[in-house]
Amino acid sequence: MLIREAKLSDAAKIARVNVDTWKSTYQGILPPPQLALVTFPDRKHYAREIIKSADKDIVVAEIESGKIVGFAAFGPERAGGLPFKGELYVIYVLKSFQRKGIGSRLLAAVRKKLLEKGIHSFMVWALHDNPYQRFYQTLGGTIVYTRTLDIEGFKTLERAYGWWDITTMFQENQYRNHML
Repeated sequence: MLIREAKLSDAAKIARVNVDTWKSTYQGILPPPQLALVTFPDRKHYAREIIKSADKDIVVAEIESGKIVGFAAFGPERAGGLPFKGELYVIYVLKSFQRKGIGSRLLAAVRKKLLEKGIHSFMVWALHDNPYQRFYQTLGGTIVYTRTLDIEGFKTLERAYGWWDITTMFQENQYRNHML
């Protein structure tokens, strides 16, 4: 398993992971019309724009065959006015590759890149019913904000998990507990 920075040539593979995990994660949580809003062309464009950006990044998890099985996109906090300098925009790992430590490795790479840029705090928004919120909690994230999200007329709650000091994010006991 290789965790590396994304290249423009990865955009289609990233888009496939994004669409597949969006649909598997939020099936039964979001109505079908909202699930259908995330499309391959849109996500490919999204990936390309972040990869080309000077202040945003994507790291990918690639298996030996060259298949990308997960990714994390991140950069400056986007809402403005919040006290966190960085934001994890999305992190997705294909269902068949989950629970193998890939998400933790992706987040460790995000943390490293943010620290290299002088960013010591960050946050991530998660839908209230997201079944993977424990991942953020296990790594020390605490709920710092809530808001109502309107996805094309469907309203749902969203929580922000925050880390005020990411230098402590991967304390050995937190990481070990997550890997169990």
